[in-house]
Amino acid sequence: MSSQENTVENPEREEATDDKVEITQTNSPETEEEFGKVSEETLEESSLPEDEQNSAEDEQTKAPDGSDDASEEETDAMRAERLESELVESKDKYVRLMAEFETFNRRSTQEMQSRFKFASQSLVTNMLSGLDSLERAIEQAQEEENESLKEFVTGIEMAKQQFYEAFSKNNIVRIVPKGELFDPNRHEAMGVIDTDEVEPDHVAEVFQAGYLLHDRIIRPAMVQVAKKIK
Repeated sequence: MSSQENTVENPEREEATDDKVEITQTNSPETEEEFGKVSEETLEESSLPEDEQNSAEDEQTKAPDGSDDASEEETDAMRAERLESELVESKDKYVRLMAEFETFNRRSTQEMQSRFKFASQSLVTNMLSGLDSLERAIEQAQEEENESLKEFVTGIEMAKQQFYEAFSKNNIVRIVPKGELFDPNRHEAMGVIDTDEVEPDHVAEVFQAGYLLHDRIIRPAMVQVAKKIK
């Protein structure tokens, strides 16, 4: 019984396998054609050089709206703006530095000129006290009218005159402002006197001569100022 059942079932199985073969046979041309297309595309892609493949990938990855170019242009503009700002700042620093240098150079030159111009001031100031004593001694000797001292006084006056000449050669001017208008910048008032001989606010008497070195007062003249009699 079993053998007969097997023989009966075999024809059914054979028919089923035949159907499968027919299905695979009917589908095989299309699948082969598609497979052939895929294989050809794969072969073409594999046959491309690496550079072309990379460029193709880069083109695919690039944004279609050109954002990279825009960002590069923006970066260049920012860099140019920064460089221009630095250039303006450097020019400003250079101008200020040159102005400061010119000011320093001018000030240094003026200080040096002033130093040389008034270099003899301290020496003259120290000599004035001795010259004042010499002048007072001559005045007292002249008042006594001693004949034996005339020649001696004449010699002292010649020495005094040599002092004056040396001062004049070195731009030192002796100030004896009798009769001049009182000037507080050049004169030192020691008192006021009522008199009609001199105009009011003018120097009536000089107690001590003043001295001027170039345009600087090294000692003001000690004077007495006239006042109008009421």
